[in-house]
Amino acid sequence: MASIGTPVGCLLGGPLLDALGRRPLLLALNAPFLLGWLLLAAGARAHVAYLLLGRFLTGLATGLASVPATVYLGEAVQARVRGVFVTWNSIAISVGILVVYVAGAASRDDWRVVAWACAAWPAAVVPLLLLFVPESPVWLSHRGRAEEAEASLRRLRGVAPRPAPLAPAFAAELAALPAPPPPPPPGAPPPSRAAALAALTRPEAWKPLLIMNGFFLFQQITGIYVLVAYAVHVVDKAGVTLDSYQATVVLGGAQVLAGACASFSLARVGRRPLAIGACAAQTVPLLALAVYLHVGEDNAPALPLAMLVLYVVAGAFGLHTLPWAMVGEVYPARVRGLAAGLTTCPAYLYNFAMLQAYLPLEGALERSSARGGVEGVFYTFAATSALSVVFVLLWLPETHGRTAQEIEAAFARAPAPAPAPAPAPAPAPAPAPAPAP
Repeated sequence: MASIGTPVGCLLGGPLLDALGRRPLLLALNAPFLLGWLLLAAGARAHVAYLLLGRFLTGLATGLASVPATVYLGEAVQARVRGVFVTWNSIAISVGILVVYVAGAASRDDWRVVAWACAAWPAAVVPLLLLFVPESPVWLSHRGRAEEAEASLRRLRGVAPRPAPLAPAFAAELAALPAPPPPPPPGAPPPSRAAALAALTRPEAWKPLLIMNGFFLFQQITGIYVLVAYAVHVVDKAGVTLDSYQATVVLGGAQVLAGACASFSLARVGRRPLAIGACAAQTVPLLALAVYLHVGEDNAPALPLAMLVLYVVAGAFGLHTLPWAMVGEVYPARVRGLAAGLTTCPAYLYNFAMLQAYLPLEGALERSSARGGVEGVFYTFAATSALSVVFVLLWLPETHGRTAQEIEAAFARAPAPAPAPAPAPAPAPAPAPAPAP
């Protein structure tokens, strides 16, 4: 149910993000989060419908949160340190996964305690923190609220409010904020959603939209989120000898630590080289684990967990982190909310399809295996990980150190036309005949 609600939240989140702003939407989405966790915690003893509705609402809120959180980080920080901050959304998700893994290992079957703890977060913690967060200066400037945009940017950069003089770097950043769109002619209707959709037909919008949807597709078909959702099951099937719940805590801890390292790496390394290296690196442990299970020897009991840890670490540097980090970077400001929604909605649909297909796929591969093992699953994920390297090499753009204007211009730039051939010189006129004597 959560995987059904999340795409709906993404579709709603894009238009709401552009209409309401980043901060108001981040505040409003705590309501469905809170209601969903309360239904899960208190309504479970009443009827299963409360569980289903609670999961749908938490999924809806997750979809609503996916767009503004990523976009806000991309808009609020400077280009030179954007690589560090845009990954914090993924790191926060990894921390949440680790906390739930630890709580699950501690409480085992008493999951209601976990639900009550999760309800406290949107009830008090998140709204309190958002009181100290200013609205995005990019959104304010695009709405024609120049003074508020400057005040927001001053607050984010720690610059004294007016009438303090502006440093050259801050003045340049302020001047780079997007201008509001021109007003419609007198008597013309205001811009409609159709106009926003028409803006998606421009190359600076549709090119990154296609690329990011492909990037998110590889995130799912390489099994990154299958391991998150079916951690205990996958650990058991992989032949890990450690207690399954303890092994999931090890995997969650490795993901958090690797995500933090990836965050600081992005301040120095481009997106493309990191993605290429990470996608190639996750292919190796998947292939090694598949071969180990195929051979069927049990003389290296620590190897399955070690390979899963390496897979998680490589994913934290690449496909688990980079697609979410780049959503807030690659789209023009005028369609950023809509385009981000049209990216994250399919991403969660891919996630839903993958999670629904995984267990039947695993069963089919087990039945087709001569040894009755699940090595076919890991062979499949190794193959898709190798294909993701090709995708990155061919299509993923580099955004490291570039401003939003530079990224937009790179997508909008058309190849220079070939120079037209020079016209042939006109033939010289024939000389006039000499007059007769």
